[in-house]
Amino acid sequence: MTSVEFKLGGVLTFITEPSKAGAFITLHYGAFTLTARGDQMAYTLPDGFQIGVKVSYVDAQGNPARVDGDVSWESSNDDIATVTATGPDAATVAATTGGTIGQVQITATADADLGQGMRELITTMDVEVVAGEAVAGTITPVGEATPQGARAGKRR
Repeated sequence: MTSVEFKLGGVLTFITEPSKAGAFITLHYGAFTLTARGDQMAYTLPDGFQIGVKVSYVDAQGNPARVDGDVSWESSNDDIATVTATGPDAATVAATTGGTIGQVQITATADADLGQGMRELITTMDVEVVAGEAVAGTITPVGEATPQGARAGKRR
Protein backbone atom coordinates (compact mmCIF):
# COMPACT_ATOMS: atom_id res chain seq x y z
CA MET A 1 0.00 0.00 0.00
CA THR A 2 1.21 3.50 -0.86
CA SER A 3 0.09 6.66 0.93
CA VAL A 4 0.57 10.36 0.22
CA GLU A 5 -0.17 13.01 2.84
CA PHE A 6 -0.95 16.72 2.36
CA LYS A 7 -1.08 19.15 5.33
CA LEU A 8 -3.68 21.88 4.77
CA GLY A 9 -4.58 22.85 8.33
CA GLY A 10 -5.26 19.16 8.81
CA VAL A 11 -4.02 15.99 7.16
CA LEU A 12 -5.50 14.62 3.97
CA THR A 13 -4.21 11.11 3.27
CA PHE A 14 -4.60 9.27 -0.04
CA ILE A 15 -4.08 5.53 0.25
CA THR A 16 -3.72 3.53 -2.92
CA GLU A 17 -3.45 -0.17 -3.50
CA PRO A 18 -1.80 -1.79 -6.50
CA SER A 19 -4.35 -2.59 -9.17
CA LYS A 20 -5.60 -6.15 -9.17
CA ALA A 21 -6.71 -5.73 -12.78
CA GLY A 22 -4.95 -7.64 -15.49
CA ALA A 23 -4.69 -11.19 -16.72
CA PHE A 24 -3.32 -14.45 -15.45
CA ILE A 25 -1.29 -16.98 -17.43
CA THR A 26 -1.62 -20.65 -16.53
CA LEU A 27 0.96 -23.21 -17.67
CA HIS A 28 0.24 -26.94 -17.81
CA TYR A 29 2.94 -29.62 -18.07
CA GLY A 30 1.80 -33.12 -17.20
CA ALA A 31 0.33 -32.95 -13.68
CA PHE A 32 2.15 -29.66 -12.97
CA THR A 33 0.19 -26.38 -13.20
CA LEU A 34 1.55 -22.87 -12.59
CA THR A 35 -0.58 -19.71 -12.58
CA ALA A 36 0.89 -16.21 -12.39
CA ARG A 37 -0.10 -12.66 -13.24
CA GLY A 38 0.73 -12.08 -16.91
CA ASP A 39 2.92 -9.02 -16.39
CA GLN A 40 5.14 -10.84 -13.89
CA MET A 41 5.71 -14.02 -15.87
CA ALA A 42 8.93 -15.36 -17.31
CA TYR A 43 9.28 -19.01 -18.30
CA THR A 44 12.28 -21.11 -19.38
CA LEU A 45 11.43 -23.83 -21.91
CA PRO A 46 13.98 -26.38 -23.17
CA ASP A 47 14.22 -26.74 -26.95
CA GLY A 48 12.28 -29.79 -28.15
CA PHE A 49 9.46 -29.27 -25.62
CA GLN A 50 6.05 -27.62 -25.60
CA ILE A 51 3.89 -26.24 -22.80
CA GLY A 52 0.15 -25.62 -22.53
CA VAL A 53 -0.64 -21.92 -21.94
CA LYS A 54 -3.98 -20.41 -20.87
CA VAL A 55 -4.95 -16.77 -20.35
CA SER A 56 -7.59 -15.80 -17.76
CA TYR A 57 -8.89 -12.29 -17.14
CA VAL A 58 -9.84 -10.39 -14.00
CA ASP A 59 -11.54 -7.07 -13.28
CA ALA A 60 -10.17 -4.16 -11.21
CA GLN A 61 -11.08 -5.96 -7.96
CA GLY A 62 -9.44 -9.24 -8.98
CA ASN A 63 -12.70 -11.04 -9.80
CA PRO A 64 -12.81 -13.35 -12.82
CA ALA A 65 -13.88 -11.37 -15.89
CA ARG A 66 -15.04 -12.12 -19.43
CA VAL A 67 -13.80 -10.75 -22.73
CA ASP A 68 -15.80 -10.27 -25.93
CA GLY A 69 -15.10 -12.94 -28.55
CA ASP A 70 -12.12 -15.21 -28.99
CA VAL A 71 -8.59 -14.54 -27.83
CA SER A 72 -5.98 -14.28 -30.60
CA TRP A 73 -2.43 -15.48 -29.97
CA GLU A 74 0.92 -14.57 -31.51
CA SER A 75 4.62 -15.29 -31.07
CA SER A 76 7.17 -12.53 -31.62
CA ASN A 77 9.47 -15.04 -33.36
CA ASP A 78 8.17 -18.33 -34.81
CA ASP A 79 11.73 -19.62 -35.24
CA ILE A 80 12.01 -19.70 -31.42
CA ALA A 81 8.44 -20.68 -30.44
CA THR A 82 5.00 -20.92 -32.00
CA VAL A 83 1.52 -20.92 -30.50
CA THR A 84 -1.11 -23.37 -31.73
CA ALA A 85 -4.74 -23.81 -30.72
CA THR A 86 -5.24 -27.02 -28.76
CA GLY A 87 -9.02 -27.24 -28.67
CA PRO A 88 -12.29 -25.37 -28.90
CA ASP A 89 -11.32 -22.91 -26.12
CA ALA A 90 -9.37 -20.02 -27.72
CA ALA A 91 -8.01 -19.07 -24.28
CA THR A 92 -5.75 -22.15 -24.30
CA VAL A 93 -2.90 -22.88 -26.72
CA ALA A 94 0.33 -24.89 -26.90
CA ALA A 95 3.61 -22.98 -27.01
CA THR A 96 6.05 -25.14 -28.97
CA THR A 97 9.77 -24.57 -29.47
CA GLY A 98 10.95 -24.02 -33.03
CA GLY A 99 14.53 -25.33 -32.96
CA THR A 100 16.23 -21.98 -32.29
CA ILE A 101 17.20 -20.89 -28.79
CA GLY A 102 16.57 -17.35 -27.58
CA GLN A 103 13.91 -15.11 -26.09
CA VAL A 104 10.38 -14.76 -27.44
CA GLN A 105 7.22 -13.02 -26.32
CA ILE A 106 3.88 -14.80 -26.49
CA THR A 107 0.93 -12.40 -26.82
CA ALA A 108 -2.79 -12.96 -26.16
CA THR A 109 -5.08 -10.23 -27.48
CA ALA A 110 -8.76 -9.88 -26.56
CA ASP A 111 -11.58 -7.34 -26.74
CA ALA A 112 -12.27 -6.15 -23.18
CA ASP A 113 -15.29 -4.02 -24.21
CA LEU A 114 -18.33 -6.26 -23.69
CA GLY A 115 -20.53 -3.91 -25.73
CA GLN A 116 -20.46 -2.76 -29.35
CA GLY A 117 -17.07 -1.04 -29.08
CA MET A 118 -13.57 -2.44 -29.10
CA ARG A 119 -10.98 -2.05 -26.33
CA GLU A 120 -7.94 -4.18 -27.08
CA LEU A 121 -6.43 -5.88 -24.03
CA ILE A 122 -2.96 -7.33 -24.68
CA THR A 123 -1.40 -9.83 -22.27
CA THR A 124 2.21 -10.90 -22.73
CA MET A 125 4.39 -13.72 -21.49
CA ASP A 126 8.16 -13.81 -21.88
CA VAL A 127 9.65 -17.20 -22.75
CA GLU A 128 13.30 -18.09 -22.99
CA VAL A 129 14.00 -21.19 -25.05
CA VAL A 130 17.23 -22.81 -23.89
CA ALA A 131 19.26 -25.71 -25.25
CA GLY A 132 17.75 -29.10 -24.50
CA GLU A 133 19.40 -31.96 -22.64
CA ALA A 134 22.81 -33.02 -23.99
CA VAL A 135 22.63 -36.10 -26.25
CA ALA A 136 26.18 -36.21 -27.67
CA GLY A 137 29.64 -34.77 -27.11
CA THR A 138 32.63 -33.72 -29.22
CA ILE A 139 36.29 -33.71 -28.19
CA THR A 140 38.46 -31.10 -29.91
CA PRO A 141 42.10 -29.98 -29.48
CA VAL A 142 42.62 -26.73 -27.58
CA GLY A 143 45.57 -24.51 -28.53
CA GLU A 144 48.76 -25.48 -30.37
CA ALA A 145 50.67 -28.74 -29.84
CA THR A 146 53.67 -28.17 -27.56
CA PRO A 147 56.68 -30.33 -26.61
CA GLN A 148 56.34 -32.37 -23.42
CA GLY A 149 58.56 -31.08 -20.56
CA ALA A 150 61.79 -33.22 -20.27
CA ARG A 151 61.08 -35.23 -23.41
CA ALA A 152 61.32 -32.16 -25.62
CA GLY A 153 64.00 -32.56 -28.26
CA LYS A 154 64.27 -36.41 -27.88
CA ARG A 155 63.47 -38.56 -30.87
CA ARG A 156 62.13 -42.03 -30.83
